[in-house]
Amino acid sequence: MKNIKNKTLNQIDNRNRLKKIFEDSITKRLVPKGLSWFICMGGLSLVAFVIQVCTGIFLVFYYVPSASEAFNSVQYIRHAVSYGWLIQKTHAVTPHFMVALILVHMLRVLFKGLYKRPCELHWMSGAALLVLTLIICYTGTFLPANSLSYGGVSTAGSGFSIQTMATNHDIYLDGPRTEVGDDAYHSGPAEDMEGEASNYGFYITYILHIIGIPLMMSIFMGFHFFMIHSTGISEPL
Repeated sequence: MKNIKNKTLNQIDNRNRLKKIFEDSITKRLVPKGLSWFICMGGLSLVAFVIQVCTGIFLVFYYVPSASEAFNSVQYIRHAVSYGWLIQKTHAVTPHFMVALILVHMLRVLFKGLYKRPCELHWMSGAALLVLTLIICYTGTFLPANSLSYGGVSTAGSGFSIQTMATNHDIYLDGPRTEVGDDAYHSGPAEDMEGEASNYGFYITYILHIIGIPLMMSIFMGFHFFMIHSTGISEPL
């Protein structure tokens, strides 16, 4: 069985040379002299992105993308799920470091003129990644449906309201449920339609946050690193 596995892998490698590509790019690639943490801000921002993806996958299993239940689902994660408080806090704090790392990286590239030919596409894809990072951070502020989310919606002039900003909250630790307070009480069809619009906008924001924007970021990251690998950089890493 082991021989069959080795022969199969060898046949695949002979046709695609994946082993050589992997060794040249990662395992046997020499580290440039003078490498420092300050110069590696771009790579550290990638690490921050991976942390966000891993913690986000965990949160997806417990988070409820509803304007009326999102707040309580976050409280359930923080107080009832094992180590949920740590993962939720990590997911909330890491984007701030990611934005700072990208800004420092781009400022270094800007002031040293590393965006010049043949690295124009490096700079453009990096700028696109900065914009996408800011957008995904902004959409993320809506999802906990807390006071910060309410302020963000009010600042942006959004048309949907966060129903969990009610006067009464009952946080259930045996499951992500909510008791609607007086401020979120619907007394007629108009309020029901407003609630449906709120949930629709909330769900769209959620889909963009967990699928749409991360997918675009992954594409731009792949292009960014492909260009760096293909054309090189203007100075040692």
